[in-house]
Amino acid sequence: MEGRPIRIRRGRRTDFAAVLAVLAGPDTLVPPPDRRTLHRFRQLVADLGCDFYLATIDERVVGVVHVTYARQLAAAPLATLATLAVAESSRGRGVGTALLRFVTARARKRGCGNLRCALAEEPAPAAAALLQRAGARPRGTVLELALTGQ
Repeated sequence: MEGRPIRIRRGRRTDFAAVLAVLAGPDTLVPPPDRRTLHRFRQLVADLGCDFYLATIDERVVGVVHVTYARQLAAAPLATLATLAVAESSRGRGVGTALLRFVTARARKRGCGNLRCALAEEPAPAAAALLQRAGARPRGTVLELALTGQ
């Protein structure tokens, strides 16, 4: 897998098993692969108000990112990182960094001023460390990455 290009594409309804396999890491809570979870997954993939993207290497899913957006009355829209996970076998190869760069660029296009993620829940500790390396700062119970001026 060394030197192979990382491709990022929108998630599809048929990616359910591959996404669960990526999420099955030691520091991520994985939902049960039942009909209810499949239904939620398909709704999430179809939702154009959020970003659900996959990183692939040689057509194999190796990373997942999910970002939600909220409009605000008196401020710029807010992007919230719900999930950022990389398959254990692909960590340390730039997959997480590529996904984070991709979603920050998309959030900027949507006019968002910050990308936030909760410290207590998601993302996993490895994703929180990735965000801090990218410049995110703790603000109360969230990590906040400024998207303006970069």
